Amino acid sequence: MRAVRFNEFGDRDVVELVEVPAPEPGRGEVAVRVTAAAINRFDLQVREGSAGFPIPLPWIGGMEAVGTVCDLGEGVEGWAIGDRVLRDVTDCCGACRHCRSGREWRCVRGALTQASVSGGFAEILVCNARRLVALPDEVPDVTAAAVQMSYGTAWHMLITRAGLRPGEVVLVSSVGSGVGAAAADIAGHAGAFVIGTASTDEKLALASARGLDAGINYRSADVAAEVRRITAGEGADVAVEHVGGAAFSDALESLAMDGRLVTCGWHAGGKVELDLMRLVRGRRQIIGSVNRTLDDLQRCLELVARGRLTPAVAATFPLEALRDGVALVEDRAAFGKVVITPTAPVVERHP
Repeated sequence: MRAVRFNEFGDRDVVELVEVPAPEPGRGEVAVRVTAAAINRFDLQVREGSAGFPIPLPWIGGMEAVGTVCDLGEGVEGWAIGDRVLRDVTDCCGACRHCRSGREWRCVRGALTQASVSGGFAEILVCNARRLVALPDEVPDVTAAAVQMSYGTAWHMLITRAGLRPGEVVLVSSVGSGVGAAAADIAGHAGAFVIGTASTDEKLALASARGLDAGINYRSADVAAEVRRITAGEGADVAVEHVGGAAFSDALESLAMDGRLVTCGWHAGGKVELDLMRLVRGRRQIIGSVNRTLDDLQRCLELVARGRLTPAVAATFPLEALRDGVALVEDRAAFGKVVITPTAPVVERHP
């Protein structure tokens, strides 16, 4: 089979298209013919060697994969060849007290494993059958590939962690990113007034066409001042922050009294200054969030199938053009998700 892998850590030039033996499913496993795999920031951090996660080389990346079951290992029940599935990246045990209570990210074995965050950038991957999620007929493969990490993460941040309520004001950092576009979509669906930031007016225009209520170009405007102007001096009830650095500080300063900042990322800077007096007197909350639950993911898939949520896909690329897709993500030139389609012969760009 064809796969894209790297033998050393580095920039996107270290990845190469290779022919490797197709993996075969063992007991309790299935083989999935990959039809779509989204590019995630975590994939890039893995390639750079900065993911804080043990990575054996050589490595075939691709954590967010969708496809059809093409082979069944011994003892697999409940799945058939031809089933359309999504591979759940949360490879928890399913049996410990945390998994049983719906808190898979606290699994005693660990929520992520090497097997669960690799293999998508290839024609076939093998995974534990227990981690398969059936796809609704109404959700195309490319769309499904854009749901798991962006929408699942954003749903967990806004609904599960921050407890978003209808009528609240939500500030979304970098609204053109995968998580940002998903957060704006989910917040709008929940009945919030949504303000988004972006680095260009073009991205803000695209977000507005998707329902964004107000946009701020963070390169040319003071984000906190603009949020207060838009909200008649009050500020945002909830801020969704997934960037870190200056974006975190801007989001925190944009909060109203009793506001909640929920954050899941730090790629633009993991250390920030914190004014405790303003935090305390403003009765503000800072909420860390990671991953999502299976319930979060299922809810997002259901709403996408019903047309209530609409994932933004910036472009699709065939497997051999993965570097071009990575370039769009790294250069922040994409609005929404970039998806690799191992069986597609052409490059397709989406408005």
